[in-house]
Amino acid sequence: MFTAILTDSSSDLEQGQIDGIHVVPLHLFFGDELFEDGVTLSKPDFWQRLDREAAAGHDPPTTSQPAPGVFRDAFQALIDQGAEGVVAVHLSGKLSGTLNSSKQGAALLENAPPIEFVDANTASIAVAWAAEAALEASRAGASLQETADAARRTAERTRTLLFVETLDYLLRGGRIGRARHLAGKLLRVRPLLEVVDGEVVDIERPRTRAKALDRLYAHIMADGPPERVAILHGRADADAQAVAARISDACDGMDVPIVLSSPVLGAHIGPGTVGAAVLRAE
Repeated sequence: MFTAILTDSSSDLEQGQIDGIHVVPLHLFFGDELFEDGVTLSKPDFWQRLDREAAAGHDPPTTSQPAPGVFRDAFQALIDQGAEGVVAVHLSGKLSGTLNSSKQGAALLENAPPIEFVDANTASIAVAWAAEAALEASRAGASLQETADAARRTAERTRTLLFVETLDYLLRGGRIGRARHLAGKLLRVRPLLEVVDGEVVDIERPRTRAKALDRLYAHIMADGPPERVAILHGRADADAQAVAARISDACDGMDVPIVLSSPVLGAHIGPGTVGAAVLRAE
């Protein structure tokens, strides 16, 4: 059975980046100007534009999920390529309407093959890892259900951590979740956040950037040497490099990729962010 894998650009993947994973771009707006994440607006161009808009005193960008019709067309394209089933792996349904839009798009299909939807309950690189696990299972001959379960198991073993220089972007985007009531206090610190049960919550409140980066490293290593780590940043390459090197040194030279945040995630975390996706060892 040929099971196709689909995800969205909140995974920090771009179309064609991993052969076998179809990526549907989320939408980003600077004012009334619409961009497709990673398609009509690249990562470097986004961060440059963000600087220009901020310097001009303009409102920060906003994001939205693709319309159901976009997902319908994406599913149809996979079916036309011979897919006998699809596993759709998406970011947390508590952070975005993307998963719901994907389900609505599938409902628009006629005579569609079975489609399994996976709420990864997280965001960014951890979503990509869940999609990769599904792809690996599919290529090994797993059933549709087994392929979806492989994505779920990987998602359950991940942690997504973020140190943000300011909560302004998350507050404007309404992505704070249970930490919202602490916003007034948190705006005076440099909070360390985690996606827990699909929501962004604060786990520590260090007052300096150096302390926040130390605590980020401590949380990455909290359960012992992880199986896999990737560092995410919002135009904070030097700090990202330092954290990655520290992890690599502690984990026998582990390869720790460094990823510049996508436009759709960058719109919510803002510049100066350093984060990590951590896959805990089984």
